[in-house]
Amino acid sequence: MKKLLIIFLLIPTFAISGTFKDEDGKFGLKTKRSGFKFHLNFMDHNDYNFQYIKDKTKARAGKYFQRFELRDGDCFGDNNWSDCDTNRERVEFSTRPRQIPKGKQCYGYSLMLSKDFIDTYPTNTSLGQVHQYGGPTGTAGGLASFPPLIQIDARQGYLFLNWHDLSGSATNVIDESRYHRLKLLKDMKEVWTDISFCLDFKNKRMDAWVDGIKKVEILKSPIFFKPEGIYFKHGIYRSFISKYKERNRGKMPTQIVFYDEIRRGKSIEKVDANINPKLKPVD
Repeated sequence: MKKLLIIFLLIPTFAISGTFKDEDGKFGLKTKRSGFKFHLNFMDHNDYNFQYIKDKTKARAGKYFQRFELRDGDCFGDNNWSDCDTNRERVEFSTRPRQIPKGKQCYGYSLMLSKDFIDTYPTNTSLGQVHQYGGPTGTAGGLASFPPLIQIDARQGYLFLNWHDLSGSATNVIDESRYHRLKLLKDMKEVWTDISFCLDFKNKRMDAWVDGIKKVEILKSPIFFKPEGIYFKHGIYRSFISKYKERNRGKMPTQIVFYDEIRRGKSIEKVDANINPKLKPVD
């Protein structure tokens, strides 16, 4: 009887949560009022890597939030890419639909680090990206590289907005990271931090806010090469993990990060509840 009761309680929670599997068996999360149709893990993950949790007392807003956990050896791949073969680890979701790189494209989300979150520098930990579809290619560290436009990186004790300043040619791109400090990592543990930023392709500028306060203003175009589309990714992504292992002579530490209120829109008012308190929660 206890087993039947547990199953009965779990079924409606799963249905309401918005989680699903597509026709290829890829795990995803449907969204409402977010500007996205869904988030999808195009690679794979273990059961402990991701949880969609219902708890309105702990969520940034609404009833649900997301928990990501990345452990040593958590690398996956698909038909076109292998993190295991390219010195990387991740559990990360990509959004659909993609956006055309024109006008103004804005993104916002809430982020919370676990109390024991470890900075893995010199290995880079990305906690959000705006990636490119049909963008330039090159190499990094002797491996194939498909550079993003923006990464939100945890490194050297801070959270940074990392703008990838690209140049060179479309098949041999030169990628230089321009780091802009957002917040101390120690101040993000067990506390929700609201991050938002706009890529203004028309007026050739980028702006970023933390908890509703502007922190970054870059008066340059977000792009040098025009991709077919751009899209937001979130989760935990670690690149060049060998750097941390060599320095610390050990395994990669477990990292736990929480996400909520992931949005996109064509203005900052569409994605940041600090600036626009009328925004309804994303569940």
